[in-house]
Amino acid sequence: MDRRKFLAGVGLVTIGGAAGAGAGVTAWQGATAEGPTARTATPAGSGAYATAVTFRAAPPTRIVALTIDDGPTQEWTPQLLSILRRHGAKATFFRVGQRALALPDLVRQTADAGHEQGNHTWAHEDLTGHDEAFGLRTLERTHELLTKLAGRPPTLCRPPWGRIDSVGLAACASLRYDVALWSHHVTGSNPEGGVNLILHEGTPGSIVLAHDGGPEPDTGLMTELDRLVGSMTDTGYTFVTVSELLAAARASAGPRD
Repeated sequence: MDRRKFLAGVGLVTIGGAAGAGAGVTAWQGATAEGPTARTATPAGSGAYATAVTFRAAPPTRIVALTIDDGPTQEWTPQLLSILRRHGAKATFFRVGQRALALPDLVRQTADAGHEQGNHTWAHEDLTGHDEAFGLRTLERTHELLTKLAGRPPTLCRPPWGRIDSVGLAACASLRYDVALWSHHVTGSNPEGGVNLILHEGTPGSIVLAHDGGPEPDTGLMTELDRLVGSMTDTGYTFVTVSELLAAARASAGPRD
């Protein structure tokens, strides 16, 4: 089978690594028919240049991570903070930079409560639709703002819609970010079903996606997230940040063969 026709037909999303810190990246754009995700990043230089992509982890204890995307928003972020506070839970909030700029006090409040701040680009841009220079700009601008507001630099990126290829990964590597995706999603359209699925199938290391911005949040989603966190906490789970989850998994992992 012709490889180019095959790639165009399946709409392949390339997730790759990078090598060569701080020396710049050349992006090769494949034929138009292959789409933007057929691009390849080629870092220059000899330094370490890497990023890890995680959908879920395998920690030794009953810990999970709740992640909240697309905020902050005046309506929904405070409600989520109240839910987390009530259950003694921690979460990772992936911030859209321009929304953080509009509501800086909510970012500070979230960080002061012990929740992690992650980078979700400046204006919720699809990183697979732009070159590496654009990816760096949108991530760096958000990085600088979150560092200022939270008092510590973010270390994680979540690409909008979970879409990323080697060019976006190279931008993340240049900022020493790892990429956090997810294993479960509690949607605004069917929050009860999403929570029921997690309560039935969730395991230690699960990474749950929900939203405090965009079109998904509503009172039904807040009610179901409250049920999720409360129910899992009552059965012995602890909600931690993504960075804490990854650190626990790394500490318990034995050497690879």
